[in-house]
Amino acid sequence: MRIRVLASALLFTIVLAFASAADAKIKFTLWHSYIGADQRAEFMADRMAAFRKAHPEIEIDEQLIPRDQYQTKLKTMAAAGELPDAFLLWPNAMTVEFAKAGLLADINDLLAANPAWKNAFSPRALDEFTVDGKTYSAAEGVSLTSIVFYNKALFAKYGVKYPTSYTELKSAIQVFAKNGVIPIADGNKPKWPVQSTIFSCLANRDTGTKWLEDAIAKRNGAKFTDPVFVDALTKLKELADLGAFNKDYNTIDNVQMRSYFYKGEAAMMIDGSWALADMIANAPAAIKANTELGVFPDLGGKGDPKAMCGVAATGIVINAKASAAQKAAIGKLIMFLSGEESQKLFPKYNVPISLKSISIDKASLDPIYAKMLDLIAAHPLVTVYDSALNSEMASIVNDGLQAVMIGQQKPAELAAQLQAALK
Repeated sequence: MRIRVLASALLFTIVLAFASAADAKIKFTLWHSYIGADQRAEFMADRMAAFRKAHPEIEIDEQLIPRDQYQTKLKTMAAAGELPDAFLLWPNAMTVEFAKAGLLADINDLLAANPAWKNAFSPRALDEFTVDGKTYSAAEGVSLTSIVFYNKALFAKYGVKYPTSYTELKSAIQVFAKNGVIPIADGNKPKWPVQSTIFSCLANRDTGTKWLEDAIAKRNGAKFTDPVFVDALTKLKELADLGAFNKDYNTIDNVQMRSYFYKGEAAMMIDGSWALADMIANAPAAIKANTELGVFPDLGGKGDPKAMCGVAATGIVINAKASAAQKAAIGKLIMFLSGEESQKLFPKYNVPISLKSISIDKASLDPIYAKMLDLIAAHPLVTVYDSALNSEMASIVNDGLQAVMIGQQKPAELAAQLQAALK
C-alpha cells in the first residue's frame, strides 16, 4: 500500500513538474502579413519553424493577415488598445506614428548588448526604425519599389530603345500602344501600387528629395500645392491618357498585372523587389531570358535621375505593454529573423539583403536576382511616399492618384487636399 502511495506521489510530482514547465513557457502573440503571394511568405514560414525548434521555451500565437487587410486591422486595433505583443510594422512614418503614440517598446538595450549584430546592418535598416534616438526594430532586408522590368525582345521587335527621358518614355508608350502591346502593365485595385511603384519615383524626379522633406516638415516655404508637385501629378495623368496602362488597371491587383508581362503582352512592368520570387517561379523561361531591369527615366527635374525608390523592409516591433519576459523573447525573434544566418538565406527566397557583411556568389543566383543586386549597387534609394507620409496623407494620395488617373479629380485638387491634411 505504501509503495502504491509513493508511486502515486511520484507520478503526481512528475505531472506537476511537466505542468509547471508548460506554465513556465514564455507566450506571446505575433501578427504579420507574410502570407500568400508575399515575397517573404516562404522565408517566414521556414524561419519561424526553425525558431520554434531552437526555442522550445517560447510559445508563439502567430496570426497571418493578408497585406491588403493588414495595415487597416493594425490601425483599428491600435485605436482600440488591443495590439498583439509583437507585430510587423513599416519603417519611417508608420513607425513614427506608433512610437509617438507610446505603443512601442524600443530595442536600444538589445542593440547595445549585441554590437556585432547591430554593426552588421547597413544604416537604413536601423535608421528608418529610429525615432528620437530610440530604435524599435531592425529591417528584414530592403524593399525596392520602383524596378522597371522590361521585355527587351519586344523593344527590339518594334525598334524602341529603353527610355532615358520623359520624351522617350512617351514615344515608347505610343509605339507599343499603336501595335497592340500594353506599354506598362499595372494593377492598382489596392490603390497603393501606383503610388509606391510609379508615382513616388516620378515625383522625386521632378521635385527632388529635399523638397518632399521640406514640404512634410513645413520648411523653406515648400508646399504640396507648389507647381513642381502639381506637375508630377499632371505627368501621371498624361501617361494614363496616352494609354500607358492596360485598360483594367483599376480592377486588378499588382499580382494579377504580372500575367500581362508573363504572357508577353506588356513591354514593361513597374513593380517592387517583392515581385522577384513570383517572377522567378512563374514567368515562362523565354520571358525570363528576355527580362532586363531598369529605372524610371530622367524627367529633367530637380531629382537624381539615377535614383530609385526604396526603403528598409518591414520589421517586427514590440508592444509597449508586453511583459519583460515577452520583450526578451520577442527580442530573440527580431535578432533571429534579421541576423546574418537568416539573411544568408535571403537569395534562396529572392529577398534583398540589408547586411553590409554578406558577400554573395552571383554565379549561384537566379539571373534576375543577380540583376537586382547590380541595380541596388548602381542606384541610390530615395523614399517612397507612403513611407514618408502619415497614415491620413498616405490614404489621400493613394485614393487621389487613382482618381486623378481616371479624371475624377484634378491634379491641383489632390495637391490642395494633401496640403490641407498636413499637420
